Amino acid sequence: MLIFLDLDGVLVPEWRFDPPGPGDTLLAFDQECLAHFEGVLAHYRAAEVVISSSWREVFTFGQVQPLFSPAIRPRVLGFTPLLPSSVIHGFQYLRHQEVLAYLRHHGQVERPWVAVDDIPEHYPPEVSIVVTDAYTGFDHADALLLSLFLSAGSND
Repeated sequence: MLIFLDLDGVLVPEWRFDPPGPGDTLLAFDQECLAHFEGVLAHYRAAEVVISSSWREVFTFGQVQPLFSPAIRPRVLGFTPLLPSSVIHGFQYLRHQEVLAYLRHHGQVERPWVAVDDIPEHYPPEVSIVVTDAYTGFDHADALLLSLFLSAGSND
């Protein structure tokens, strides 16, 4: 199963944007959120991750992939594509359209997938999505819900 993963509000909770402390960096995940997320992946070894975050507009895949643990890093496959600016205004659910474009490009339109995002409005209501609290990020409850989606969609 594929997991289309947003980062801000998921692995980078908004509380991190409260007055920054010394040494804070933009290119880092919250370790507690990451531990919850990677803990789920440890139990579902066939699950793979595609980054659907706006981070792909600022950072390269080579900068983002190493933020995951060495055990999970090979399962982080890439980014969803950025759709041409000439067509993005025609879509109500832009991030969903980017996911569909990724699946078409990789010949995986039938592959089961789930989104993890803090903004459910990026997807139509019928889509499988784990909606995180943007301020706290991916937590234990989100990990349980993601586990349910992964167990329903795979044979791992």
